[in-house]
Amino acid sequence: MLAPPALPPPPPPLAGNDDAVEPWVIPAKLVGQLSPTWRLLFGLGWAAIIACNAAVWETSRVIGLSTWWLGAEAQPRVIVLQLLPFYGPILVTVAAISNWRYSPYLGIAVAISGAAIGAGDLGRVRWIAVVELVLGGAALCISAASLVGMYRRGVAPAPSS
Repeated sequence: MLAPPALPPPPPPLAGNDDAVEPWVIPAKLVGQLSPTWRLLFGLGWAAIIACNAAVWETSRVIGLSTWWLGAEAQPRVIVLQLLPFYGPILVTVAAISNWRYSPYLGIAVAISGAAIGAGDLGRVRWIAVVELVLGGAALCISAASLVGMYRRGVAPAPSS
């Protein structure tokens, strides 16, 4: 019985093409990046913050008590200002998906800005402001806890020839 023919070897890499990516090589982990599990939890937590901010928006509209960033229903704010509580959490979620370095620190800064947005409503609609402040605190907890999952020591890049 004859053996099946052997497959030909793969072609050699092109000379001088250092940008060629080998799909079987796992990229080095960099200092400040999150481990895969922490990155998943960090991203899901911030996606939940986005959903909760949307719930605050809808609740404000349904009960008729306007936050400072939404404005009254008869005179709503410009859409750029209405979306203010969403810019930061969307940026942090993109940072988690894209595996940006030091994204928990970005999350801490955005959580503090989210709490500041909620503090602006304390004189207008106290209970909605409390929910916004709790969301800022939850976002701060998510980001602070994610500091544990950051890589502290990176792998040195391979010397190029």
